Amino acid sequence: MRVSPRRFQHALIHGMPSTMSPDSRVRRTVRHAAALLSLAAVIVSVVVGVTGGIRLTIAGHLVRSTEPFRPLVVAVVAFATYLSAGGRLAGVLSWGRRLVKADHRLFAGMLAIVVLAVGVSYSPTAVGGADAYGYVSEADLWMHGWPMIDQPWIRDVPWPRSGWTFSPLGYRPRDLDGGSTVLVPVYAPGLSLLMAVGKWIGGQEGVFWIVPIGGALLVLATYGLGRRLSSSAAGLAGAWLVATSPAVLFMLTSSMNDLPVAAAWAWAFYFLLGSGAASAAAAGLAAGLAILIRPNLVPLAAIMGLWYLVRLWRDGAGARGRVIGRGVLFSAGVAAGAGAIAVINQHLYGSPFISGYANVGGMFAADHFWPNARNYATWFIRWQTPVALLGWAALFVPLRPLWPAARDRTAFIIIGLFVVALWLMYLFYLVFDQWWYLRFVLASWPFLLVGVGAAAAWAYRAAAPPARVVVVAGLIALGVLGVVAVKRFGVFDVWRSERRYPSAARQVRMRTPPNSLFLSMLHSGSMRYYGGRMTMRYDTLPEYWLDRATAWLTDHGVHPYLLIDQTELPAVRKRFAWERTAAVLDRPPAFTYQGPQQVLLYDLASADAPTPLHGSPIYRETFEHLRSVPPAPAPVIMWAPVTSSAAPIPSGRQRPQDSSR
Repeated sequence: MRVSPRRFQHALIHGMPSTMSPDSRVRRTVRHAAALLSLAAVIVSVVVGVTGGIRLTIAGHLVRSTEPFRPLVVAVVAFATYLSAGGRLAGVLSWGRRLVKADHRLFAGMLAIVVLAVGVSYSPTAVGGADAYGYVSEADLWMHGWPMIDQPWIRDVPWPRSGWTFSPLGYRPRDLDGGSTVLVPVYAPGLSLLMAVGKWIGGQEGVFWIVPIGGALLVLATYGLGRRLSSSAAGLAGAWLVATSPAVLFMLTSSMNDLPVAAAWAWAFYFLLGSGAASAAAAGLAAGLAILIRPNLVPLAAIMGLWYLVRLWRDGAGARGRVIGRGVLFSAGVAAGAGAIAVINQHLYGSPFISGYANVGGMFAADHFWPNARNYATWFIRWQTPVALLGWAALFVPLRPLWPAARDRTAFIIIGLFVVALWLMYLFYLVFDQWWYLRFVLASWPFLLVGVGAAAAWAYRAAAPPARVVVVAGLIALGVLGVVAVKRFGVFDVWRSERRYPSAARQVRMRTPPNSLFLSMLHSGSMRYYGGRMTMRYDTLPEYWLDRATAWLTDHGVHPYLLIDQTELPAVRKRFAWERTAAVLDRPPAFTYQGPQQVLLYDLASADAPTPLHGSPIYRETFEHLRSVPPAPAPVIMWAPVTSSAAPIPSGRQRPQDSSR
């Protein structure tokens, strides 16, 4: 049968007539599945094109997509299947119109899912440096009791402050003099407790889902706050700007507590602005969780409590009992978080008012204010663009057209005090020189970026149809600019650099005897975690003790090594410039890890040995290892009995003269 071009075009747009193609249940199922697959493939193609690739572990298998063309091919094939199953172009257009009119909650949920997928995909899933090792290893300790590490053999070593030298990054001796054999964590317990729950549910991979979940919850809370204060459209715009914020995306690929604590505060405010006793209790629990994650922010909970004091004064005697009851429920949740911190501090550090950082007050100073004010303002405008200043204006000039859904204008006083207190706290904190320290004030992002969304929603409502397109396009462009900026900065490649910690540790473990000890700094935790070897901090070893420490370790049956990044080499040379053992740094390393960053292993016991004729072994990273490498058994070190006293080691280099003598 011959089909005319006009008839074919009609069938393509409006579908096949029922006499030509009966629409069975199977055909409808295939049609709907193909349409959804085509849409999902288009979304994956866009995400891969913007971020550079997706890496996910599903049921222990690594799933990767690194080029946007293949998902587009899948989308075309799925769309062809949709058409062959009786689908119509008119139906696609109808779906498009329905999506435009769909509830904004659907889009907010999709944004949260994308943020979760990006976070899980680009999470380093590696334990290295200070933060990642500190939190993840603490989570492992929580699963078996209190997070304390006893190293009784520290008493035998002769150098001073030995407790500090045997404290990996993220830990310190229980007493600050360094004489204690017990190590305690530096970081607050909240994130590590959540990671312990994640590991209990999902294994080693589950540890690294906590931060991406925090990012997704932050996006959802931003939408909810915008919906309660302004409109659903403003909430969606704010959620989009949070999801694409460079600072949020940077922290999404880390193992730090900034996103979980920001999400906890955002949800605390969402429930605070709700009605009913359940909302008050939920607000208190969320604030208590935020305190457990970052205890230094406990004053912010007091600012939130002003909400109930103001309502108690304003609502009159008739509502006094109800307001007091809700205030008590809120306070109970906050007290639970603060009380848990006090109990943990008492057990770990000997006082409910001492944290892992010990002297926190020394980190704050008036001299820090102006350098920090300049830095934070510059970073905020540069990375969030000057448009984000609209959020400050909208928040502190809360005009009714911007915030039509706000039933109580007191909310803006509480929110404003919260944001100002948060920023002031970190303006007086230590001075840093990297833009991603905006992470400290991420808890203010939902309010500031919802303010931008409120301004955009007001402009959309007031503008003519052509101008509305400009408003929507501008919001989309702001988000795309944020993603492109962090991509150029290399945020989506951080996992490649972090891969060196487990890879180097496992390779070194295979090449060294069990009773080895590694002087290190950046690798002081990861070598213990993945290599199962004892480490000692070279940066806390007293000066002029390298020769004597190496001799003492060797005399007691321990093989000493130095494990450092290439970038640490100048600092090590400078610190031990007058030590004879440091001559080993002038020779080829015993092993080299070759990746985005080099890792070097030096055999300190071979300082007097002749230079090897052949080059050192090199391991080149292929990035094919499974994610979330499980930890090795805990390191154990044994001192061998000394049969004869070792002769003193004469210095091979002349020490500098002390000019003060």
